[in-house]
Amino acid sequence: MAVAVPVVLVLLWLVDAGFAGFRAATGRNARIDKRVYHLVAAGRGLAVGAAGLGVVAVPALVALAGAADVGARYDGLVGAGVRMLQVLLPFAGLLAAALPAYWLLPMRESAFVVLVGLGPFTLVRPVVVVAAAGWAAAGSGDWLVWAVAVAAAVGVLVVEPVVHRRWYRVPVRGLRA
Repeated sequence: MAVAVPVVLVLLWLVDAGFAGFRAATGRNARIDKRVYHLVAAGRGLAVGAAGLGVVAVPALVALAGAADVGARYDGLVGAGVRMLQVLLPFAGLLAAALPAYWLLPMRESAFVVLVGLGPFTLVRPVVVVAAAGWAAAGSGDWLVWAVAVAAAVGVLVVEPVVHRRWYRVPVRGLRA
């Protein structure tokens, strides 16, 4: 648990960042074959997400290292991570079930998956992230747990707007991505 919880949270963060880059670029390019364009967008989201992860992780690790009882403080952070995963994993599971349908079904059925699944999931994503941070912080009185939970929620939620404003503010008009 002490290693698995942070690893799963980091993986969720980075996968979400890649999808945030994809979402930031969606609808900005009228070309038919957008595979490379979307891969570049996902990579940009991943890069911004990794930078945000560092901004959250480094101060948390410094504060943890300076704690009087590092073991107890780390256990508190892992407990908060478990509570976060209690909210995030069911949501991620629903998304993981919808994505293969989006990728594998014909265009019309794929559009229906977006309409009933992926679109609403995108709309409730900020609520789920804030709920996960709130649930993580609610189980602890430690300021570090609260700070990490809030910083993680902000870090996850800013990836898409940052990628959008940096690279996809204007629709693509030429032949280059």
